[in-house]
Amino acid sequence: MTVVRKPYNTWAGRRPVADKQKRIRREKQVAAIQRWAAGKTETIEQTPKIK
Repeated sequence: MTVVRKPYNTWAGRRPVADKQKRIRREKQVAAIQRWAAGKTETIEQTPKIK
């Protein structure tokens, strides 16, 4: 009998990755800077910090 190796348990979902929140925050900050550079806004909007 051969055991098939899987990366996760069959009953458990994948754990959320902490880097995802950092990436989303960084993308929002870059978008805010681009809007400011294009002259669409007067100030650069600050993104909320990750808790």
